[in-house]
Amino acid sequence: MASIETGAHRQVTTETSGKWSSKLTRYVSGSGAVAIKYQAKVDVALRVFMFVFSMIGVVLMATSKQSATMRISPDMTIGVNAKFTHLASFTYFVTAFSTIGLYSIITGYLSYSALKNQQSSRNQQLQFLLLDSLILSISASAMGAGGGVAYEALKGNPHVHWMKICHIFDKFCHQLASAGAMSLLTSMTILMLIWFSICSIAKNSGR
Repeated sequence: MASIETGAHRQVTTETSGKWSSKLTRYVSGSGAVAIKYQAKVDVALRVFMFVFSMIGVVLMATSKQSATMRISPDMTIGVNAKFTHLASFTYFVTAFSTIGLYSIITGYLSYSALKNQQSSRNQQLQFLLLDSLILSISASAMGAGGGVAYEALKGNPHVHWMKICHIFDKFCHQLASAGAMSLLTSMTILMLIWFSICSIAKNSGR
């Protein structure tokens, strides 16, 4: 009796392992409805991360303002302010990443709808791939524009007589650095989306 139960248990275990192995194979190979559902879930998750990172960056940049006192002579000081609206590069940063946040909401909803209705198509993946590539260029340009000016604020530029200001506006510069980090994470997330879309299209086209 014990040997019969042991044999039955082994058979069930083997069948279960076979089912999970089959699912894992479909995930890796990119074939079957299971793989398509998995790809859609990953796409939705990455777009959620894109929204979160971009919005955190926008909030950090939009709230970056600080007032300080600057001494211009031994007996004279003046009040100075630093805000993101004082520089066009930072304004562009906020505009660009706000657009990226809106884009992530729209495409995330479309991707979720396709997942829910199980109607993910190769045409939709191609459209997302093209749009994601465009959004990546916007993200990279905004990150570069904001990062370049932030570096000048940190180090200054003696050739054009721009003095460094981060020792005066420390809180302002800390928020700029944090916003820059969020923009980098956003760009990396978009790049992952593009890579994932390319792999998904390549695998699905072989079915």
